Amino acid sequence: MSLSVGQGVIRLLQFSGVLSSEMKTKLQLHWWSDLVKEYFTPRAVMKLTLWRDSLRNEAKPFEIGVPILPRFFLVTTQSGVKSMSFTLDGARERSFGQGHSVVECVSAVWTYRYTNGYTVTLRGPLTVHVIIAASGPGGSGQTLKFEDFQFDANTHDKLLASEAIAGTRTIEVIKEPNAYEHFAAERRAAEAIANGTAPTLAEAQAAEDAKWEEPKVFIDKAVLPGEPVNAFGIPQATMRCLELAESVSLMGDLISFASENKMGPKGASC
Repeated sequence: MSLSVGQGVIRLLQFSGVLSSEMKTKLQLHWWSDLVKEYFTPRAVMKLTLWRDSLRNEAKPFEIGVPILPRFFLVTTQSGVKSMSFTLDGARERSFGQGHSVVECVSAVWTYRYTNGYTVTLRGPLTVHVIIAASGPGGSGQTLKFEDFQFDANTHDKLLASEAIAGTRTIEVIKEPNAYEHFAAERRAAEAIANGTAPTLAEAQAAEDAKWEEPKVFIDKAVLPGEPVNAFGIPQATMRCLELAESVSLMGDLISFASENKMGPKGASC
């Protein structure tokens, strides 16, 4: 199997398509484990950088290994995310060696759609290394998998569907002028010009805009659903999952050292 330029982008879009589907099986860990196994190599790492309130004065970088990835997706889904997707406008792919390519997108968008009506978009550069890897029983087949997945969420936006806002709605009624009123208005404008009292440009523009004004919708005692994300643009439960995984990862070397030397926690930390 050879890797042609463009196949990496297609594989990434296939992954996005699976994430965008809405199904109850996404609430099961084994579903995410199978998906990660299908699209990521065993040694793959997802590097995710999040910025607080899009101000770029506080960042949280995370490195998520394959053992943690299924849990990361599961906790995010359990936090109310019904679907996710990637938008790769202007993505480029270049060969990085035999059976290895790199997909780069300087303005990628990772979109999270929530069950309570919110849509949260994380925006920033995306870099994905795609390689040819073994698949199928006994590694008899070959497929494309991600070996390094890096996304820097420089900014994030929150949108709320109008139908998610609870409250009594009242639609403004705009009276359309009839033919007589329209003729009378034109006559008054002509008389004003003749008398030297023509409206200013700003007044004329305001009057013109009023003709095309859309009716407003007033919501009495409006109630908005709570925002499902924290200041970094992801659910708080997902953030706790990543921080816990990071702590366990940092302790990995210490645990290995203690195990190899048959030492207890106190002896290993001295």
